[in-house]
Amino acid sequence: MRTVFLLFLYLSLPLFIFWWGWFEWWVALPPTIFLMYLLSVFLRSLPNPLFAYPKRKEWTVLLACVLTAFCWTYLSGVGGFRPAHFDYVKHHLIFNNLVRYDWPVRYADGSYLCYYHAYYLPPSLIARWVGGLSSVHYYVFGWTWLGLTLLFCLLYRLNGLKFIGLFLFFNSPEAILLVYDALRSPRLFPYLADLWHNDHTIELVRSPGGLLFHSHVDSFIATPQHALSAWMATAVLLKFWKTEPKSWHLSVLFALAAVLFYWSPLVTVGFLPLLIFFVFSKREAFLTTGTPLKIIFFALLLSFPALIYYAGHVPLGAMNGWWFTFLKTPREFIFLGVFLGLEVGIWGGVLGYVQRKKAIPAQDFRLILWSLTVLTGLALYRYGFNNDLARRACLPSLLVLCWGISQYSFRQPLLAIVLAFAVVLPLKQHLRWLTAKPYSAIADRKITELGPYSIHYLAHYHSGPFDAVVQYLGKPDAPYLRYFAPDIPPVPKQVTRAFYYWKSTFRLNDYEKQALRRYAIQRLYVKFFDVDWDRTTRRAV
Repeated sequence: MRTVFLLFLYLSLPLFIFWWGWFEWWVALPPTIFLMYLLSVFLRSLPNPLFAYPKRKEWTVLLACVLTAFCWTYLSGVGGFRPAHFDYVKHHLIFNNLVRYDWPVRYADGSYLCYYHAYYLPPSLIARWVGGLSSVHYYVFGWTWLGLTLLFCLLYRLNGLKFIGLFLFFNSPEAILLVYDALRSPRLFPYLADLWHNDHTIELVRSPGGLLFHSHVDSFIATPQHALSAWMATAVLLKFWKTEPKSWHLSVLFALAAVLFYWSPLVTVGFLPLLIFFVFSKREAFLTTGTPLKIIFFALLLSFPALIYYAGHVPLGAMNGWWFTFLKTPREFIFLGVFLGLEVGIWGGVLGYVQRKKAIPAQDFRLILWSLTVLTGLALYRYGFNNDLARRACLPSLLVLCWGISQYSFRQPLLAIVLAFAVVLPLKQHLRWLTAKPYSAIADRKITELGPYSIHYLAHYHSGPFDAVVQYLGKPDAPYLRYFAPDIPPVPKQVTRAFYYWKSTFRLNDYEKQALRRYAIQRLYVKFFDVDWDRTTRRAV
């Protein structure tokens, strides 16, 4: 349970930063008191001492988890030490703004940064104290590395190295479609070359947006803020699932759902069905405590600041609804069926066949079936321009599915065949990490290279009907800013005196140098070249 406590503490730390950096004290104080109390109860329940000296075998496991987490963090591009996925343009802009701006972050148009940025806050706060923009990438790397290490330690305690190995390469058996395309291709080797050099995530349903469940590695390389929180919260739930129920378990899990709301509301949507199933399955143990309503009340108390903050978000205007209302042709309905078959049906059929011999406990098998049910529901509803709900909310159920599969023997022929197809795309991504271009689209700027830009600069990377910037903005007249955000003292206007130097050759004489010193001029606007319009070629020259 020490690892569980450290994971819970890791997820909780950004909340304290957020409450006291982005709200008035009277808003921050009540949830702070309750979360501190819950952490103290959790801490007292642990065996003493908290940090016991590991045994020799535990040292080996810890070292393996630390090194594996380091490799994933480094190779994926966290911190910018390696080429990073295109989505890191967004991450770098958020880190940049959190370090450069006063909190809460407000922009020139009156809007404020309105995003679930729990993942971003600890590295940004440290950078504001020590080092600024030039050092924030080190803190981002360390923060992510620490989170992955704790996660791998808990995964090991759930089902050993087998679980960690499957986690690294887990995916649905989407490669079946790639094999089908390869067999249909008239030129096999060019097809294989294209398969290697380009991203081939299976996104069958594209009208509009897209329906996709990412592999674990793809989720981490693009959206670590969603992936880390989803895996940590679900791993804690699985640990409690396999432990004798105690009265405080329910408090921790409901508080965990509230904490998760700050990390990723979309992931919270996928986590809540698992939590409900957990409570229902263990109801006899928990109902005797007589405090369910009190626990729900305190979970809402923890969530209240986030609700105020998110309520001011600029309307996104994305089309949402059941998928069958967006599908226009029989082909699209067939593709939806194929998607459900790949992501849910194959696993359900294979695990049902293997479970005939009762290879794992019945309650574990029921939890796996429930996770498949949740995945089915997510595949039927569309939310967000890129269907972000399904892509993020699927992460908790996918981890439950991965955990359940790791309990079976991989020597089962049918299961082994399906797993062979499942690991193809994650294996390809791990191998591409070793090349100079690990992704088809790579972030072209690091955090320090975005110095003068606000989150609005993201519009330069997205054209068409999709307004990417509004995903991160709150309204200027939001109640959060008017009543709950701390007052930011106005920055006095600063006038920077400057001279224009409009000569073809830059050569300062003694008089000009003396004038620069006399008036303390720190800025010059210097002529580089003249621009004219050539009417013949219709070009600027």
